[in-house]
Amino acid sequence: MNPFNLLKQADPELFNFFEKKLDYQHKSLSFIPDENSTSPLCAAILGNVLINNSVTKDEFNRTMGLEGLTCKRICEIFGADHANLRAITIEGASRVVFQALTQRGDIVMSLDLRKKEHCNNENFVYRFENFGVDPKTQLLNYDEIEKKALNCHPHLIIVSPINYPLSIDYARLSAIAKAAGAYLWCDISQNAGLIAAGVLSSPVPYADVVTFRTFGSLQGPQSAVILCSSDLGNLIDRTVTTAGHKGLLTPSLAALACRMIELKSENHRAYARAVVENAEAFAEGLTRGGVKVLASGTQTHLVMVDSKSTALSARGAQELLFQNGIKVRTTDLLTSDARIKFDSIRFSTLPATTRGVSAIAMSRLGEAIAQMLVNPDEQRTAALQELIGKITCDLPIFSTAWVDDAVKSVCDTEAFRWINS
Repeated sequence: MNPFNLLKQADPELFNFFEKKLDYQHKSLSFIPDENSTSPLCAAILGNVLINNSVTKDEFNRTMGLEGLTCKRICEIFGADHANLRAITIEGASRVVFQALTQRGDIVMSLDLRKKEHCNNENFVYRFENFGVDPKTQLLNYDEIEKKALNCHPHLIIVSPINYPLSIDYARLSAIAKAAGAYLWCDISQNAGLIAAGVLSSPVPYADVVTFRTFGSLQGPQSAVILCSSDLGNLIDRTVTTAGHKGLLTPSLAALACRMIELKSENHRAYARAVVENAEAFAEGLTRGGVKVLASGTQTHLVMVDSKSTALSARGAQELLFQNGIKVRTTDLLTSDARIKFDSIRFSTLPATTRGVSAIAMSRLGEAIAQMLVNPDEQRTAALQELIGKITCDLPIFSTAWVDDAVKSVCDTEAFRWINS
């Protein structure tokens, strides 16, 4: 059954809304990691008759039920002692970690002041201390981080590298946290899929707590996971329960469990390698086109551009790119010097790689984007629009190159075609 055909008959107004959204997705390219497409198999599970089942007590049983199976598979993939996936959103999971590990007024030392945005009421009041990249190199200086930690004595150190495009020395950060008497919490929401594939180093062996979204980088259903050491497992579980989190519905649990199997495949490992290769090619193209790439490149899915090397502010660049079919995010990249920050444009190659864009095309696209941002005249704008049209004209939403053969064999059936139409 094709649900869009059904919707066209039952609710034409809603069908028109989805049709416009799908048309825009096909004709544009997103560089926002959270907009990465869900795997076709997960999408099919999320939209099937499992929605008619309520989640029973047995299914929430950590040893014998569906939740237990899903937690077991997550722990196997990431090498974790304990997993809890009842918080559903990363905001909820973050507040659970704060409640479990800290008390009001504690000192929290955070990369780019990440997670401060989740402290949105009087129960989450902390003394946040920023640590950032070196303003000259845009690299993490671990000696300076250690010095700051030993001076301010944080109770919790947070590493959520959404603005850091290079690999991270989690072992060194763990040693710093231990020396300062602090817990180490790493959020890997935008890198989880690459870590699961072994392309990036994992913080799980070193951090006390690791959190991540299961969509975006992981291409699964919309939920969140908390991983922790075995000695913190009961504390995290109790906090999740007292905070009122009830967990996922049956289709989401089943889709997440199935996605963990897909993450073990060679197709996913090939996808993760292609994401990094595309990011490197894209960064080279941007540099060739005349803009400054922060940190001198990338080792992940992320490419950061200094807006000062363009003719626009980061927000202005974002709006101009959107008008031409490219979606990006902007950010203020904080540094270790409170007086210096970078007004930055943030690109992720996760969604474009999922659609099957090649490294050669990414390099050309990077150059065309840079040329337009440096000199946004009609000629360069038209050249970029033409290139985007050529790249996207035959692209699916989710390339079958990253789909297992067992799924690929049914992707042309009506039940699956709507997912990738």
